[in-house]
This record gives sequence, structure tokens and C-alpha cells, in this order.
Amino acid sequence: MKRRKAIEFYSTNGSEKYTGDCPRWIAITRRLRPDLRERTVIVYGNGRWPCLGC
Repeated sequence: MKRRKAIEFYSTNGSEKYTGDCPRWIAITRRLRPDLRERTVIVYGNGRWPCLGC
């Protein structure tokens, strides 16, 4: 199984959680959703993460 680093954005109350590794998506999410916290996570598999054509 493929292992990769990704960024997880999450809300403080746990109602929202988004994971992705696309640099453009990470930059846009940081800019548009400053209310979300972020952390680096290790994910396994190919996943269906958001990507903006990087």
C-alpha cells in the first residue's frame, strides 16, 4: 500500500474534516477557510483526495 504525507483540515468541534495533498488545494483552503485547523498526517492508499490539476 502506498504511503504519503497529506494535510488534514478539521474544525474544532469535529464536524468537518478534509484531507488532501495537492499544493494548490492546500493553499486555497488555507486562504478561504482560516477557521479550520490543520495538521500533517500519513495516509495509505491512492485515495480520492481533492486536486486542482497539479
